[in-house]
Amino acid sequence: MSSTFLFFDKLDAKLEGIIGRQHLSYTEEVAKKYMLTQGAVAITGLSMMLVLSWIIGAKMLAEFCLVYIPFMFVASYLFFRARKMSILIFIFKIAMIFISSIYIIRMGGLLTCGGLFLFSIQAVTSTVILRDLRKIITVSIIFAVVMILLVVLEPLFPVRYALNPQQNAVAFAASIVLITGYIFFFSLYATNLYAKQEQRETQRQKELNDAKTRLYTNITHEFRTPLTVILGLADSVKFGQQNHIEEKMDTIIRNGKNLLQLVDQMLDLSKVESGKLLVNMIHANIIPFLKYIFQLQEFYSEEKCINMSFFSDNQSYELDFDPEKTAAVVGNLLNNAIKFTSEGGNVQMKVMARSDSLYIEVCDDGIGIPSEKMEKIFDRFYQVDDKNTRKAGGAGIGLALTRELVTLMNGTISVKSIAGEETVFTVQLPVRHEFKKAAFKSKKQTFGLETDDTFNDVAEIGDGTRKRLEIVEDNPDVVAYMKACYERHFHIFVAKDGWEGHKLALDEVPDIIVSDVMMPGMDGFEFCRKLKNDYRTSHIPVILLTAKADITSRIEGLEQGADAYVVKPFNQLELLVRMQKLLELRRNLFKRYSNGNGMEFSSDPIIQKEDGFFKRLNESINTNLGDEHYDIHKLCEDMAMSKSQLYRKFKALTNQSAAKYIRQVRMKKARELLQTSNMNITEVGYEVGMKSLSTFSQLFKDEFGESPRQFLNHQKLNGNGKLL
Repeated sequence: MSSTFLFFDKLDAKLEGIIGRQHLSYTEEVAKKYMLTQGAVAITGLSMMLVLSWIIGAKMLAEFCLVYIPFMFVASYLFFRARKMSILIFIFKIAMIFISSIYIIRMGGLLTCGGLFLFSIQAVTSTVILRDLRKIITVSIIFAVVMILLVVLEPLFPVRYALNPQQNAVAFAASIVLITGYIFFFSLYATNLYAKQEQRETQRQKELNDAKTRLYTNITHEFRTPLTVILGLADSVKFGQQNHIEEKMDTIIRNGKNLLQLVDQMLDLSKVESGKLLVNMIHANIIPFLKYIFQLQEFYSEEKCINMSFFSDNQSYELDFDPEKTAAVVGNLLNNAIKFTSEGGNVQMKVMARSDSLYIEVCDDGIGIPSEKMEKIFDRFYQVDDKNTRKAGGAGIGLALTRELVTLMNGTISVKSIAGEETVFTVQLPVRHEFKKAAFKSKKQTFGLETDDTFNDVAEIGDGTRKRLEIVEDNPDVVAYMKACYERHFHIFVAKDGWEGHKLALDEVPDIIVSDVMMPGMDGFEFCRKLKNDYRTSHIPVILLTAKADITSRIEGLEQGADAYVVKPFNQLELLVRMQKLLELRRNLFKRYSNGNGMEFSSDPIIQKEDGFFKRLNESINTNLGDEHYDIHKLCEDMAMSKSQLYRKFKALTNQSAAKYIRQVRMKKARELLQTSNMNITEVGYEVGMKSLSTFSQLFKDEFGESPRQFLNHQKLNGNGKLL
């Protein structure tokens, strides 16, 4: 018996070589092997039956063999090419029953067909490979119905090609031998296949349990180590060990970030498994973005004095890509390269375009990966060095997540390595332009407003016009990336440092500013402080965008008046939502200032600054209320602002022009005088700088819906007025 199963093992090995790597499930692989073997055996048996038919002179039986052999060849080819075997096998078995039935009818019935109905029985018995009870029952019912019809209708069948008794006996005996042997052979083969399947499932469960054990071991280690450091240092500070406080806090923050990164990776893997991790594409030049991610990693390489180099054979590759997932993939590969490269080593990143694909290579001359472990490095929770004494930490999640993210973006990832010399990871991403085409169609359909599905839920606010965004950043690659992300949503102005940014803010008065912190000359903190202390720009929301993520820097930025503090690398959608929400909050100031009073006390420091601006502005207007020549130009002189500065600040705070605001103040003062003084309409007009009675009446009516005379008449009718 062992020799029989050894034969089947060799047969299996041969079939695996024929099938190759078709990425089938094990169930589909078993079905494919079974049907290919069945085809080969059936063709052999039918060839023997064909020879026998020629010997005994059974022409119709020979014809059956000549039809059935090509049918089996075609079926075997289809089984070889097919990926979904179940439906194809189901159809094939039914076809076998009907082909056999046709020749049974032509040969006069069941008793004179040389046992052809045994082929139909074989079709039913071999459906066991389907492992689908519904399909097995269906084939069995079809067989039973066909057999009953053959018995009932047999008197109507022609007997011209019926086998004579001698031919029928020989053919019947041969059919019994062939079909019995056939069924016995494939029963053993199916038993062997299912036994192997059980062995494979047992092995899979063992590997799963081993993976869980590695997971618990690695995760416990990865959590325990930083938690031990954090708790130990916290205790030392709590119990009075005040030496090296800054270094201790940095260590606590660094270990906390490692824990957070581990948790984030596990959550991302969970999202991938559940199908909840979606691709959010933009169409832009990917090179500045990749440089930006690369430069962020350079900061971590400085501690080990690793030489970092970036190379691209072109400075512009326009394509669709997901920034967040691309950043995760590239960042993880660079982080691994730095982690496993010795001090003074080299890490290189190369970007190349070939045909319709973009290739990103991350190379290092670190410890390398042994050849026997190359296939498993993308497995979840797998460690190349899984010993307790391994030098580099990790839970075996990073590369597994990287592969999942690359696959999600329809790309591939591969690795080549020479142990002790070098390791090269290559990511291939498709070069596509569907997002650009979709955005173009959307632009045509929305009358020039360029939008896209990714940002539908953060549409432009206010009057629907694009707001003005100022970017203050000394890194041109980061600037190029941000412009690619947000140029469809904002009019963008760029400054390369704090001094230039401050001048640009005074000249252009943007709606919102995003600034780096670490810049030459004037850093982001000082830049933010100067803006917030100048009433010309104090209303502008400022977001500080930086790689300095420590709590001290965050607090300092917020103390300088920053409205938000975002850490690099940033999520483009998150930053966009932050900008839009800050602009919406500024719109709440409209209600406070648009009616010209609204000076009730507020504890909000931002509102207090704007209240100071409006107090000074109202004093200037009220002081010159009787001057008919007092206009926007003189107001600008009093406020020490240019006309454009005053216009944009007014637009941001009141959503109206300063000239209209002056008219409102004049008319409200006129209404107050008409209510509380004995002045006539002409005198009131003079008092508020309106020498022309017709102009005064028209402006008053535009503001309050009635002329001054109608207003006074209503006051008199209500008993609150004075005699005209």
